[in-house]
Amino acid sequence: MKKLLIISFLLLSSIAFSQEKKIRLESNFESIEITVDSLEEIDTIKWEDFKDIFKENSPESTISMKVTVKNIKKENLITNFSIGVSGKSEQIDSLVDQLKKGVLKMKQLAINLNEKNK
Repeated sequence: MKKLLIISFLLLSSIAFSQEKKIRLESNFESIEITVDSLEEIDTIKWEDFKDIFKENSPESTISMKVTVKNIKKENLITNFSIGVSGKSEQIDSLVDQLKKGVLKMKQLAINLNEKNK
């Protein structure tokens, strides 16, 4: 009886410890918004970081990215502006390029408006 109990215990423990449980955590980011406090801070944005954030997403997931510039303190000038893009993760390169071009154009427009209003 003692042998049967020991064999049962060994068999049960080997079965319990032989099972593997693989857990895969999936993180699927949908959107990101960057806010800067001045036109000069736009130059500090690391555009490649946008790509890194969404690199684990599935190609068909919908993502959105937005850059907001706040507190532009100039005479007769809009105090805030924001530019955003959205699309599929598989299009991340073109989305980041579109966002970058839009933000840089808005920056130049704000600078030009400021120079005209002096």
